[in-house]
Amino acid sequence: MRFSFSSKHPLFWCCVITLSLLFPVAIFASVQEETSKGDAAFKLGKMEEAEKHYSSALKKDPNSWRIMRGLAESKFQLKKYKETKSLVDRILSMKIIKRNIVIVTMRDDEQSFEAEIVDENVIPPDDGRNNMRNYVDGEEAKPVLHYRLFNLKSRKMLLIPHQDAQIEYKGIPRRIYDYMQDLHAKVEDKLIGMAGTKRSVEMVEVKGGCFKMGSHKGAEIERPVHEVCLKTFKMDKHEVSQSVFQSVMGHNPARFKGADRPVERVTWHEAEEFCKKSDKRLPTEAEWEYAARGGTRTEYYWGDEFSTGKSNFCDSNCSLNLRARNVSDGFPTTAPVGSFPANPLGLHDMAGNVYEWTADWMEDGYYFKSPKDNPQGPVRSNPSDRRGGGNRKVLRGGAWGTNSDSQRSAARKGFETDYRVEKFGFRCSL
Repeated sequence: MRFSFSSKHPLFWCCVITLSLLFPVAIFASVQEETSKGDAAFKLGKMEEAEKHYSSALKKDPNSWRIMRGLAESKFQLKKYKETKSLVDRILSMKIIKRNIVIVTMRDDEQSFEAEIVDENVIPPDDGRNNMRNYVDGEEAKPVLHYRLFNLKSRKMLLIPHQDAQIEYKGIPRRIYDYMQDLHAKVEDKLIGMAGTKRSVEMVEVKGGCFKMGSHKGAEIERPVHEVCLKTFKMDKHEVSQSVFQSVMGHNPARFKGADRPVERVTWHEAEEFCKKSDKRLPTEAEWEYAARGGTRTEYYWGDEFSTGKSNFCDSNCSLNLRARNVSDGFPTTAPVGSFPANPLGLHDMAGNVYEWTADWMEDGYYFKSPKDNPQGPVRSNPSDRRGGGNRKVLRGGAWGTNSDSQRSAARKGFETDYRVEKFGFRCSL
């Protein structure tokens, strides 16, 4: 015989109220049980089983970074990189907290309190495994996992069974955030490698000619303005992207991951090696400025005044202190190559995004003695001598983390060849 009743029946609401009181406790108890089973399976290297348990727990507690972390680690080991990335991105979007603070709601008490988790899986000495009853019952009692919590209000240490407490995380601890950033970098490298080279490396022919190199309005190292004449050469249309770099070099040093974003944290030696492996070379400093100007004589290749929307620089989205607070270019760090308008020659990002390594050694007063025809930069007899600045190479173009002045066509900077900086990238010439 089948029994049913509608929502108008008094027994219906009696059942609803009863379930509403019991169901949250049952759900949360199962969350902790599934999470613990996932942890155990992960430690034993049973990734498919760990994934199953973590997935079950996350369905019941969808905002727990604790469960997401375990599930992301399991999926990474199972080579499910896209699913791993989705979970890692969710965790990295959470608020960072200095201490692992949670909101605790006890099973038999509607009042909640703030506490710091000291340990999530504690087995008390008297958990029943050594109890005389084990011998009477004929089987060993399962250990009961407890939270060790420090109540922030009462200032007391508490030991509470998992099934008796509901835990809500207030944010993600810094150490976990840093760890997830490392996992993010690893999974991005895997995805970039799987995607292969999406963009063919297009080059632009730069016809030879003469121009005025340097600026009277800039720093001393940009003076004197002098005439330079160059032969025809070719230059990459875009900064070298991470997908292209990784396909050639087999690794990706970038901090800000993305297949179409410029590779950064590249040493000068890596940039030079990449160009050689691609049957190209790094541009000379004179070639770089000539190409950046694209026939213009103004401070920027779009005019004498800086204009937003032309390049990626440290704007209001940038976290550095030098940011321009009232303007936005839409990117807090690097932008995919080619996101901004090209210069008159069709070259993208010759201002902003990342600084670009050139072939020349850096010498502040080189312009006073630079030859007119096809200058190759100063000669270094001992480039390993740091005291004389002998191992600095020229960087050009400014970056996402610099101000607008650094993006003038004549602006120049020198830096050590073996340092990794998240503002430094490059492009090749031929």
